Amino acid sequence: MRNAVQIDELTILTIDNSGCIGEKEADAVKVPNEVVAYFAARVALLEQWCAGAEPSHLVLANFTGDDAWADYVRGCQRQFDEIGKALPPITGSTESNFSALQSGLSLTMVGKKCFEPTIVNCHYFVIGRPLVGQQVLEHIHDVANLHELYLLWQTGVIQALWPCGSKGIGAEIVAFTRQQLGCELNMTASAGPATAVLVAVHESDVEKLYKAMSAPIYRLK
Repeated sequence: MRNAVQIDELTILTIDNSGCIGEKEADAVKVPNEVVAYFAARVALLEQWCAGAEPSHLVLANFTGDDAWADYVRGCQRQFDEIGKALPPITGSTESNFSALQSGLSLTMVGKKCFEPTIVNCHYFVIGRPLVGQQVLEHIHDVANLHELYLLWQTGVIQALWPCGSKGIGAEIVAFTRQQLGCELNMTASAGPATAVLVAVHESDVEKLYKAMSAPIYRLK
């Protein structure tokens, strides 16, 4: 597992946080609140799959204000619509006693483990490119597509996956493969909301991977 917490034999917790990104005047990155939640759900969802789990419940901690709640729910709904799954039940809390100058969101997913990922006898690939902030919106076609990843994860083409974050692809490659591998991408650039995802695939399924992915694919060597 990457950043997931295993509570018992089956229960998996994953989380993603977002600060200073949203619709408030003082936010560092200006995007709709719905988009913020969409990408938070993306990261937490990938962390679930990384741990071999499927989400069953979502918990929102909304520090932005009451008006943002519906937008955050819509962002989560949009993400689950894209992968063709029903949105799990959502609960949570909003900071409504005080008004923050900047936006803040924390999304926790509770999931159930359904399979054991493996990297044994696999080849490794990076799907997508490391992007952060405004780059994500400007180069959306370079972002790993969750619907495509989910289909290959469900059908067993992808044996294991590993989302990349702010530490850069290089650090994630070592953690995932336990090897010093690389490709032509910048190994230290932040991958923001997991715009790049590492996958492990058997040799017999490599062609299926290339045919299914719309984002750029980089083989690790």
